[in-house]
Amino acid sequence: MKRQRIIYGLLVLFITIIGLWVIPELIKTATYSKVQYPFGYYSSIEKKLMFRELDERKDKLHDDEGKVYEDKAFDLALPLLNYRQLTLNGEMPDSIDGVKIEPQQVRVKQVFYRYSPKSKNMPQTGLYIMYESLPKKGKLESPGDLFRLKDKIEFIDAESNTVNREKSRKFQDALLKAGYTFPAQWTAGDLNIRKPYDEGYFSLDARGQLFHIKMVNSRPFVRNTQLDPQIEPAFFTMEEPSDKRFYGFLFDKRGNVYILEEAGGKYHPRRLDIYPVNLDSDDLFLMGNFLYWTFTVQNSAGKHYYALKTETLEKVRYAYVEAPTNKWDIIAGKLFPFYLTFRNSNSEYIAPQLHFTTFIALITNLLLALVFALVYRDRTAKKKIFDSSYVLIFGIAGAIALLLQWVIIEKNNQ
Repeated sequence: MKRQRIIYGLLVLFITIIGLWVIPELIKTATYSKVQYPFGYYSSIEKKLMFRELDERKDKLHDDEGKVYEDKAFDLALPLLNYRQLTLNGEMPDSIDGVKIEPQQVRVKQVFYRYSPKSKNMPQTGLYIMYESLPKKGKLESPGDLFRLKDKIEFIDAESNTVNREKSRKFQDALLKAGYTFPAQWTAGDLNIRKPYDEGYFSLDARGQLFHIKMVNSRPFVRNTQLDPQIEPAFFTMEEPSDKRFYGFLFDKRGNVYILEEAGGKYHPRRLDIYPVNLDSDDLFLMGNFLYWTFTVQNSAGKHYYALKTETLEKVRYAYVEAPTNKWDIIAGKLFPFYLTFRNSNSEYIAPQLHFTTFIALITNLLLALVFALVYRDRTAKKKIFDSSYVLIFGIAGAIALLLQWVIIEKNNQ
């Protein structure tokens, strides 16, 4: 009898856990709708953030002050975004802000950058390609080997799967000579061979020092960036833009965002004039030209739009669009004090996560608990208290689990 109670108890617990996942997931699938934020770009003419609504709003084209535009006027207000079309139509201005517009400058100074938490929260192979930064033929070529950098650096021949000890020793010695302390915390670079040039990798050592590592004329190049100790690097993405102004984007542990520049052998992090970001939940997107950068930060609460001066990265305009309330959020806040998921939209990893909503949902649990206290009066007082308490804690999932248990017991007793 005791063994049977244990089996029934484990069955109830298993069904409850499944219910905490499946029931909210089904309701979310039926009620959730993706938030559509307007496309935003800073106008170098109007000196405002211009918005193109992506939903069925009446005022589809407007600025951050609410002024509505016709299609033609909207395109003319964004000459650096619609450069090609305006040039073909003969409507492109000769200069903006006193700066003459050169086709080469427009092309080279364009910057596009996108960050998603998935790019950080995903499994890493730990294998990298070290290209020759000064290739003799003028374009990047695959070296035929990969390297790993953790407790030491090792180059592995891709064909024979053996360690190239000579090349590994050269880079290991160069790292140690530059003051690199093993093991490495992380290493960041761009493995894509279809890029105009290569600047290697940036790697954070065990002491929190950021090092620049690349290969020049088949020899190792290693240099400590000597960042300000107040900047604690958390993440880096290599970008290698066409104008070679900076290496990539550096994020510190406080959520500040920098571009990493270099001049005269010294590295200079230049902070973007935006609010701190959360790398585990925020989506970032940048579209920049030679005058201004439009930088957006989106999370579950809403979307921030920043206009920054390209040269100084200081903020010249800002707008915020709050996320509309989703049907799923309303329902979850009324039905589930907490629920379970196994997938996170901000991560490639699969792991159980408990999500808490609002205390209002406890009212639903309380009502269900009262129902269980009144129904099946032939139960003992001890059983009523247990069942009601279980439903009060686990809500709908707990109630379904107990009902299924009763059904199974009734069938076994027949």
